[in-house]
Amino acid sequence: MVPLLAGPGSSGTAGPAFAYDPDFRPDLPAGAVRGDPRRQLFCCEVPRYFYVDVDRTCRDCGAPFVFSAREQKHWYETLGFRLDASAVRCLPCRRAYRRDKGIARALADASRALAEAPLHPPAVLAYARAAVAHAERFGHAPLDGAVAALRALRRHAPSVVEAIYLEGRCAEAAGRPRRAAARYERFLAVAPPRGNAAFARDTRARLARLVAARGSSGRTLSR
Repeated sequence: MVPLLAGPGSSGTAGPAFAYDPDFRPDLPAGAVRGDPRRQLFCCEVPRYFYVDVDRTCRDCGAPFVFSAREQKHWYETLGFRLDASAVRCLPCRRAYRRDKGIARALADASRALAEAPLHPPAVLAYARAAVAHAERFGHAPLDGAVAALRALRRHAPSVVEAIYLEGRCAEAAGRPRRAAARYERFLAVAPPRGNAAFARDTRARLARLVAARGSSGRTLSR
């Protein structure tokens, strides 16, 4: 039983008001972690004087998982979550969910930045990268818009050779390996070695995979 403390009623309330005793320290069950009601946002909930492991089923993959006592304490007393919040996903699915939200948010942010500065190299390159990441994760993205932005940037600033590499990435993500290979080859032909070593290594690796895939399938690369 959780003890209640009586106190004066609030303005306009007749009689005493009652509150949970924040200093109550019950005996802990085996494996429990003591809670601190002063650090909790419980409102209409009963404060957690202690936490115990809770069995859950993941909403996404259906696997069983444990919402541990220590994690609950971190949620409710460090992160400031309300006590009616609860874990609904296992740890791997939580990580995937946060990653997916990050990918979608990055594309939305990059879209706004591009609209404000359509020829600003960092904005264009960030938008293309975000579109490729979204397409690779979810199977769809405004890749044609990214390619158009990259080509406009190249006309405006021909020295930004990363735009050629990213056009290849867009073509590859869109399932156009022949176009991707052509862009990768062009990038390797014009990119100065200084400052582009990492892109060049990735480009060669991607080009090799495209050529190998063409050879194993016995078909030419599609446009």
